[in-house]
Amino acid sequence: MMQTVVVIGGGVAGVAAAVHAARSGAHVALVEERPYLGGRARSFVDRTTGDVIDNGQHLMMGCYTDFLAMAKELGADHYFIKQPALRVRFVDADGSSDLLNAGYLPGKAGVALGMLLLRSIPLRDRLAALRFAVRLDLGRIRTAGETCKELLTRERQSATMISRFWEPIVLATLNARLDEADAGLLVNVLRLAFFGGAESSKLYLPSRGLSVYTDPLPAWLAARGGRVLLSTSVDRLVWDADKVTQVVLSSGEVLSVDHVVCAIPPRPLRRLLEASPGIECRPPDLQYSPIVSVYLWYDKQWMNDDLVAMLGTTIQWVFDRRAITEADVGVVRAYPGHVALTVSAGDHLVDMSADDIVALCERELRAAFPAMSAATLLHSRVIKERQATLLATPTANALRPSDLSIGNITFAGDWTQTGLPATLEGAARSGKG
Repeated sequence: MMQTVVVIGGGVAGVAAAVHAARSGAHVALVEERPYLGGRARSFVDRTTGDVIDNGQHLMMGCYTDFLAMAKELGADHYFIKQPALRVRFVDADGSSDLLNAGYLPGKAGVALGMLLLRSIPLRDRLAALRFAVRLDLGRIRTAGETCKELLTRERQSATMISRFWEPIVLATLNARLDEADAGLLVNVLRLAFFGGAESSKLYLPSRGLSVYTDPLPAWLAARGGRVLLSTSVDRLVWDADKVTQVVLSSGEVLSVDHVVCAIPPRPLRRLLEASPGIECRPPDLQYSPIVSVYLWYDKQWMNDDLVAMLGTTIQWVFDRRAITEADVGVVRAYPGHVALTVSAGDHLVDMSADDIVALCERELRAAFPAMSAATLLHSRVIKERQATLLATPTANALRPSDLSIGNITFAGDWTQTGLPATLEGAARSGKG
């Protein structure tokens, strides 16, 4: 007999859970209180320019196997620009630059050689980083409640190597400062992404808005007898004899269930469980770290790279949206230059006005990119995601639940113990249950 599964939450974790359950033969209903899927990984149209932009610029890698598998199942796996090999330009505040190019050798050997060839870092520091990488690859790195700063210091990484190489990786993947971020998560990321298989370290740049990876779900589920209910919340779960038997919706509809997947963050999950008598479970109290995204439109296209990592600036990453994302011809003609900037662990920016943030970013960009001298800013948009990801400290990481079920309820989300930071891959992995 076909089981009925209700998935609560339409973010990446919920979409992945719905796909996994339907492929296993279940009748699936996904319930999402917002009028869209994707959660924090969604896109929408900027009304001034007509460009499709994201709630925050994302970057994927070849090691995102569960997210890529979900995208493939939904027919969206071709909406990427995939690098032949890891290639990132680092740009200093004064415009000088360095290039990490892992394309000279395959796989992790190419990453190691790319690190060794960085020109702006003294050779002794590069050799120390390479020794650290070898020890990591051999499984000789142990962490126990350490921060990334403590680990890197213990592994004799120089201040230069930390600030110019390791810190950008930590900020981009863990969304936390070096003195806060959990070292164990960094080790997992490095093993999986940079020192994994030949495909693992390759960057995947979304060629369309992020919603393209989740929007196919309603049609995909419908073809398998399931459905998606948007703008609908779950009022409570009916608990009877150590399991959930019914899910009561805000619309008044009552769904009988065999299994429930709660793919929502801890705070709304706590409210739902408190409204559902009989369920003894309390999600952890977690702190969150913000990400600030800035979109800028110019009358000229001035970037020479698809993306760059910034050093010594408030801006951490710059993406050339005109090079990596598709757009309407008329929009491109009206706004030839379009870039996305990201600032992870952006606590220092969230209380600034949008105008002040744009002015700060503009000053930094014009100092670092002389080609901008002839470009005029036409439009800007600032997006502050105050609770972008959990603040991945050693204490917080230890609180992430690894026992992901109670009765017939399974919990999913990038905040659960996936072994990864709060990334799209972690969310997709958690959805597999």
